[in-house]
Amino acid sequence: MARKKKPEEPENHERWMVSYADFVTLLFAFFTCLYAISTVDAAKMGQMVASMRVSFGGQIFDGGSNTLTLNDLGSGGTTSSSSILADPEFPADDPNGLKGARRKTDGDAPKVILNGEADMGRFKRALEAVLSEEIKSNLVRIYLERRGIVVQLGEDGMFDSGSDVIRADGIATLDRIATSLTTIGNHIRIEGHADSVPINTARFPSNMHLSVSRASNVLQRMETVYGMSPQLLSAAGYGEYRPVASNDTSEGRARNRRVDVIIMDPRIALGEPL
Repeated sequence: MARKKKPEEPENHERWMVSYADFVTLLFAFFTCLYAISTVDAAKMGQMVASMRVSFGGQIFDGGSNTLTLNDLGSGGTTSSSSILADPEFPADDPNGLKGARRKTDGDAPKVILNGEADMGRFKRALEAVLSEEIKSNLVRIYLERRGIVVQLGEDGMFDSGSDVIRADGIATLDRIATSLTTIGNHIRIEGHADSVPINTARFPSNMHLSVSRASNVLQRMETVYGMSPQLLSAAGYGEYRPVASNDTSEGRARNRRVDVIIMDPRIALGEPL
């Protein structure tokens, strides 16, 4: 006796919902990743990338180049230094906001050496992105010279006239710079400069004394707050003797009142008095 054929199951017209649900899930994951990338902590990510470079022998970054810059993190990266900033109040015995700051503990993190014009150029562009607002306001200038990258901090954004105390807005600018420098192992030279208008106070008998003290306070914050190695830091003061503009105009004198943070090219640093 012939078996009866099983009736064919009706075609399922809702199978498209499975593919649609998968597609929606993938979209959600994609935009979640985009959001996470847009709010990346550049300092922490830089440390992670530097650690990966050491583990993989540098073979997965720029064909073995030994440079790590904030450009490696994408232009959308932002430095999140608020967790290690000093208390906004500056007591009389701590005018530069050092005691209220929580020191970074990444002194043993691997450091990346910027070596040569190409490396310096990439890191310069990264710093320009981090300090774009200060650059637009002419409070900060960044340029390349023979010795390396010069980050020029004007007095107007850092100090009151005749004072070596870093202002609150100057603290914020300096913290953004220092956050970007914590992953590199280049020597950092800090130079204080002044204009030609004489100063003679109980604290600062000359522009030379003022410029030295300003450079020293910037160095002290980098070392104390960010745990940067003192072996990689040095400070000097030149008073009015190394101007970058004419002292005959108010604009020129304003440019000469500055602190330069110099990221030294290793080849040049060997011949420099550090």
